[in-house]
Amino acid sequence: MLAADAWEPLIFSVYIVWYLFLAGVASGAFVVASLCSAYDALKRTNASEALAVRAQGGFIVAPVVMMLAALVLFIDLGSPEKAWQVVLTPFESVVSVGAWLVVLFLVLSAIVALCGLVARTVPSWFLWFSWIAGSALGLGVMTYTGLLLSDLVAIDVWHTWLLPLLFIVSSLATGLACVLAIGALLGNRLTDPTERLWFSSGILGLLEAAVLVAYLVDRVVFSETASASVEALLTGDLAGFFWLGIVVCGIVAPFFIHVLYKKMRGEALLLFGCAGVLVGGFFVRYCIVGAALYTPLAVGGFS
Repeated sequence: MLAADAWEPLIFSVYIVWYLFLAGVASGAFVVASLCSAYDALKRTNASEALAVRAQGGFIVAPVVMMLAALVLFIDLGSPEKAWQVVLTPFESVVSVGAWLVVLFLVLSAIVALCGLVARTVPSWFLWFSWIAGSALGLGVMTYTGLLLSDLVAIDVWHTWLLPLLFIVSSLATGLACVLAIGALLGNRLTDPTERLWFSSGILGLLEAAVLVAYLVDRVVFSETASASVEALLTGDLAGFFWLGIVVCGIVAPFFIHVLYKKMRGEALLLFGCAGVLVGGFFVRYCIVGAALYTPLAVGGFS
């Protein structure tokens, strides 16, 4: 282990953490709603229709949450001039590409939400276009939030393809949790068809846990710097946020609730499980951003 004074923490604004989280929830919710709607359009059964209806909340919440994400990103930039410069240089950096993905996704998801709220009928070609294009943009936003960090090659704990993968899985998990929570708050009880969403949330939770473990193991053996970052998560200053926020709230509690739900069905249990997933999704980003360590002589940054 290198001396402690050889490393300094790279601390982003808390707005960036909120941006990463909110953008993940919004894009994940839209993709989930699109998949359910496309499945119903292909199957045309009562079960598929119930699934699509339960997931419609994802189309409504996506632009609202994405707007909040864009707002905190704008606040973090600090001035309209910086935001305008990012918009005018769409291919010069990961930040610029991501900003355009955010804008395009926000516009399309807002149009879809408005159509769902005010339009009596929507052409099938537009529905398919919105599901496919919106999901592609949503996946781009999910991936970009991971690339935003992994592009910083001087930060060993971030410089891995497993980080974008972790953010993608986490975005889908938190997006699905948001969709399920909205349905529960609106009083739509889970039925046999819609319980597939609840089951899927459990699978995504296990997958997210597996990717997180793989990410931590990969970083421990990568370098001393990355290992020091993982140590900060497991036993250092961030250990409380990691174990309580990610492990307990985001993984253990939702898994326990899934097991308990088989014997004690209830919307309250579902809401607690979804809340745990969302809390865990936030602290995944909080801990990863906070655990960044870099060598002062090898500082990297956004191009």
